[in-house]
Amino acid sequence: MNGRCSGAALILAMLIAALAATVAVALAGDQQRWFADVSNRRDQVQAQSLALAGVQWARQILQEDAAHGTLDFLGEPWSYPLPPTPIANGSIEGSIEDAQGRLNLNNVSLDGTAGAAERMRLAQLFAAKGVDARVLDALADWIDTDSTTRSNGAEDDWYSQRSANALAANAPLLRTAELALVRGASPEAWAALDPDIAALPEGTPLNINTANATTLQLIPGIDQNVAQAIISARAGMKLPEAVRAREGSKYFFPSTDPIWCFFG
Repeated sequence: MNGRCSGAALILAMLIAALAATVAVALAGDQQRWFADVSNRRDQVQAQSLALAGVQWARQILQEDAAHGTLDFLGEPWSYPLPPTPIANGSIEGSIEDAQGRLNLNNVSLDGTAGAAERMRLAQLFAAKGVDARVLDALADWIDTDSTTRSNGAEDDWYSQRSANALAANAPLLRTAELALVRGASPEAWAALDPDIAALPEGTPLNINTANATTLQLIPGIDQNVAQAIISARAGMKLPEAVRAREGSKYFFPSTDPIWCFFG
């Protein structure tokens, strides 16, 4: 009898030990998840703080830049990047880019000679990036407010037939990524074009002072050699040497032999 009681007590003790071990493992797992959540939350808060600090840095730089006039060029303080700064578990760096150094997609719907010039530049860029230039008609229809379809364009009827409740925006682009929604375009086309395009208010011109060599060569009369000459001239420009001279839509860099070009 005593032997059987001892055996039952041993089994009970083993069961209690197994239960305690299970509870301990569960608690340890919960504790690890809690530690991970706390760590992730800490990293998230740190990332948000750094992002807000970067935004504030950019705002301060741009406010100071605005006080010195409307001309933007690569010799101004805003053009110098924030160097990599070590922080816990990594580093942070930042830079500001002039979006006017890119081609403005919203200018595709401009009328007259200005619109024709913008569409020609965009068509050249699209062709260079392997994107069908006929997308420009569809993009213009996407932006304009009328219901007249261009030869290679698309209005509400075309979009609604392919997706329920889909319509043309009939408004300027807010983000370049919207290009992927336009007839004939795709996310891949947008990715190929994105380094050289911007979505700015309609009529915003190209800034020759900050455009890269690829964009400069889309301006009539500027080939690779002239583009490199412009970039070399820009490299030596320092405040307050940069002065803009305007005659109609002509802008040039100050030098003994000014470089002239049209970009508006």
